[in-house]
Amino acid sequence: MKAEEKLLESGYEGVKYLTNYSYDDALIGVTNDDRAVYDFELMIQWLMEKDGFTYEEAVDWIEYNTLRAFPNMGEGAPVILYRLLEE
Repeated sequence: MKAEEKLLESGYEGVKYLTNYSYDDALIGVTNDDRAVYDFELMIQWLMEKDGFTYEEAVDWIEYNTLRAFPNMGEGAPVILYRLLEE
């Protein structure tokens, strides 16, 4: 399901979400101030599965092309969840 559909079906209208490289499967929630929440590891997986990136290429792509754009999105920019390391 597309990110926009997920948000609308859950009653979240007007939430900013990622459209270029939407990382649909990585959208895991919405904060209490209506910011889309993406799981960093799922974003990496999405790029590896959809575009054939290696893990390192996906990390570089996200850091350079996605996260750098967040300040330009202004208030309400998405949030990235970084999982704690498993032991």
